[in-house]
Amino acid sequence: MSKRGFLFLAGLTAMISGTSAQAESISTTIHHHYQAPRALGMGDAFVAVANDYSAIFYNPAGLARREDGQINLSISAAGTPKAMDFYNEFSDIDKRYDSTQEQQKTQAYLELIEKNYGEVYSLRLSPMEGFWVRPNWGVALIPADISIEMAMHQLVGPAVNTTVYADTTLGLAYADDMKGIENGRLSWGVTGKFVNRGFYSKPISATDFADGSEILKKEDMLEGYTIDADVGLLWTPELPDSGFWSVLRLARPTFGMVVRNIAETGFGSSLKLLNKEKMNGTPEKLYRVVDLGTRWEYPSAWIFGGRGVLDVRDLGHPDFNWRKGVHIGFEFDWTVTTWWKGHYRVGLKESFWTAGLSAELGIFNLDLVSYANDVGTKNTPIESRVYATRLNLDF
Repeated sequence: MSKRGFLFLAGLTAMISGTSAQAESISTTIHHHYQAPRALGMGDAFVAVANDYSAIFYNPAGLARREDGQINLSISAAGTPKAMDFYNEFSDIDKRYDSTQEQQKTQAYLELIEKNYGEVYSLRLSPMEGFWVRPNWGVALIPADISIEMAMHQLVGPAVNTTVYADTTLGLAYADDMKGIENGRLSWGVTGKFVNRGFYSKPISATDFADGSEILKKEDMLEGYTIDADVGLLWTPELPDSGFWSVLRLARPTFGMVVRNIAETGFGSSLKLLNKEKMNGTPEKLYRVVDLGTRWEYPSAWIFGGRGVLDVRDLGHPDFNWRKGVHIGFEFDWTVTTWWKGHYRVGLKESFWTAGLSAELGIFNLDLVSYANDVGTKNTPIESRVYATRLNLDF
C-alpha cells in the first residue's frame, strides 16, 4: 500500500496502538462499550435474558442462574457495506496522483467527500475475545475492541467527521440470589471493569487527506484508563398456578435492571503507553446509564422454543431519546441434539429493524446479524445499516 493509502487507514493503526484525538467531531451515535451479535439480532434487548457468557457485560445478575460453565473464544467484524467502496475510491486517487500533483489530489478528495455527503460509514473489529463463566462468577478479556465512524458532512467545507474508539477491557463478575425472597427469585450481580481507551475525534478535510502529516498529530492523541462497575438485578416473580395468573406463569416473565458505569469516573488517568508527554485531554467517558428490560418465554413445541423481549436502554445518556432508547426483539430456538442447535432473531433497535441467526455445531458457532445505528439528531433519525459476523469456539 502507498504512503497516502496507509494514512487513510492511520485511524485503524492508531487504534491498535491506543491512539486518540481531541473531541472535535460531532457524533450523535450512542456508542456501547460492548455488543454481542446474539443481542443485536433481537434488537439489542438482552437485559432480562442474560443467560450466556455475555451476561458479564449485559446483566451480571444472569450469572447467578447458570447451572454449568462456559468458555467462549471469538473473533468478530462489523461494518457498513459502502465503507469498502469509499476506501477503494480513496486508494484509486492515491495511486492516480503523485507528490507533485497535490492540488489535483486535493480536488479529487474533495469531490469524493462531496459525492458521499450524508453517508456515515462504520467499522468495528475485535480480533479476539475471551470469556469464562461459571455458576455465580465470570471473567472476560477483550484485548482490542476497535470502532471507527466516518460521517461525510459540509460545515465550513467538505470534511469527514472521524471518531475512533479503541478499548482494552478486563471484566470480573460475581452474582448470587438474594435470600429470603418469598415472591419469586431475585438475583443480583456486579461486574468490575478495567478499561483502557484510545480515542480520536476530529474532522478531516480533503486538504488533510492530501497532506497526510495533518491527519494525526501526536499532541492530539488521547488515552486513559478507568475502573468502574455495572450492577444488575433479575427478578422472576412467583405466579399462582391457577386462575388468570396461571396463563402468565407459562410465559415465565422475568424483569431486569442494570446500572452501568456506576462510578462514572472517566479516563482521567493514563498509563502513557503512547504519548509520554503531559495529557491534553481525556477520551470520551463511559456514561452512567440505566437499562430496564423484560423477557417472556414462548411455550416449547417440538424442537422449537423462544422468547420475546423489551428493553429501555441508555436512560441518562446525553443523546438519549425514546426513539433510540426502546429496543424490542424476538428469539426462536431450535434444538436437534445437544451438539446441533441454533437461533433465529428479529427486532427493532433505535426504530430500525434487526435480524440475526446463530448455528451451533459442537464447539463451532457462527453468528450473523444485521442491525442499524441511528446516526441522526434527536429530531431527525438517520439509518446507518451494519452487517456483522462472529466466529466462536464454545466449550
